[in-house]
Amino acid sequence: MYPSYYALRRLNPYRGLVMVVDVGNASAHSSDGLVWHLRADDGYGWVRPSGVWAAGEGLTLGHAADQADLIAALETQPAMPFPLADSVELWLINKETGMPLALLAADRPATHAPGPIKPEWFPFVEKYTGFVSPTLAARAEGNPYGRAQHSEFVAQVVNQAARPNASAQWFFRNEQGGGVGLEGHRMEPGWMGRQLGAEAFPELIVSEKWNNRLEQSVISDYHAWLAPLLLLLPGLGDATRERLEAAAMLRAQWLLRTHRLLPKVLDPDRLNAALVAAKLEAASAQGDMDFFAN
Repeated sequence: MYPSYYALRRLNPYRGLVMVVDVGNASAHSSDGLVWHLRADDGYGWVRPSGVWAAGEGLTLGHAADQADLIAALETQPAMPFPLADSVELWLINKETGMPLALLAADRPATHAPGPIKPEWFPFVEKYTGFVSPTLAARAEGNPYGRAQHSEFVAQVVNQAARPNASAQWFFRNEQGGGVGLEGHRMEPGWMGRQLGAEAFPELIVSEKWNNRLEQSVISDYHAWLAPLLLLLPGLGDATRERLEAAAMLRAQWLLRTHRLLPKVLDPDRLNAALVAAKLEAASAQGDMDFFAN
């Protein structure tokens, strides 16, 4: 059965993917494909940090003798990115349409279990204030949302579309992109077991279908800001991937961190040029890495 290799999404807020190497009683996790944080069962029912392994260097922290199976699995791992395993998804529901609005969480089918649901979506970690929406910036004069509040505007737009009395529902997503409704929070009659086609689910983290042009533009700005991380998602259409690749060139430092996990690249020359530029700028661009702090 072991070892197993798979990927999980880091959600609410979305922060990309984490690669997982699992040998049963121990596992390793990496968000960049280079540095792996090891965890092991301590024998008393607790899973604790047990070391750090780096590609090309080996074990840099911890004791090799205690986790030989995990290290062997790391040394013989298949090509990345690993397949995405969290096909059970929790979606905030659009109050007007009853359809999925924003992705809140995702689980592996084997580990999914009903639990408390908080139907609120977050665009960024609380400490991150770097997001700038070009749409809102262009409306700065007379606009109550200054630069520091751009992320608050995004959160308000999305969560307001689910209120009042926000609902959320888990779905099991199938290989065709559709989903079967499972349990949820404030469910309407008939939602349990409902079957939705692939077109009912947003391709990215948040729906881009809005009646208000301002809201639609700001959500597009949000996805463009996260482009280096959204490009990690498998199954994107080429039109969406092309749009995100172009936007990712403006976030070259994030792209430098995530490019090893890209499942597909439409323009390799463009990507390589961005990575070269990012390496030259790396020494002066550490502040924006606050996004990855949590």
